[in-house]
Amino acid sequence: MQIEDGKFYTTRTGGVVGPVRAGPDGTYFWLGRTYTKSGSYHADGESSPFDLVEEREHPLAEAKPAAPQENILQFFAYDHLPPTMKEVSRPFGAMAENMVKTLPRNPERTVALRKLLEAKDAAVRAFIAK
Repeated sequence: MQIEDGKFYTTRTGGVVGPVRAGPDGTYFWLGRTYTKSGSYHADGESSPFDLVEEREHPLAEAKPAAPQENILQFFAYDHLPPTMKEVSRPFGAMAENMVKTLPRNPERTVALRKLLEAKDAAVRAFIAK
């Protein structure tokens, strides 16, 4: 492998380096690190976790657009609850996730999720009522 000015690379430990910049003496630089033309961090060729092992695309070029989040889903979380309350909340959380997966995103789906949240909250209150 030969390092090129302006490109990105992966280190031996999976880190991202770049864009590297060519120096006047045939070395390459990135954030104070110096690399040889072959990607070695040490000029003597001794192995280092900072060695560059492969070229990679710009990190932002690999980013996939995130699916739109449904903020209300955070209120259907149940893993943090005690076991008995978890069993009350779990079916509501499963239904909310299913609604988000199967229904088109529109105002009516939002209303349905809000009403389901109200129902879940009422069920939890019914469970803990004295």
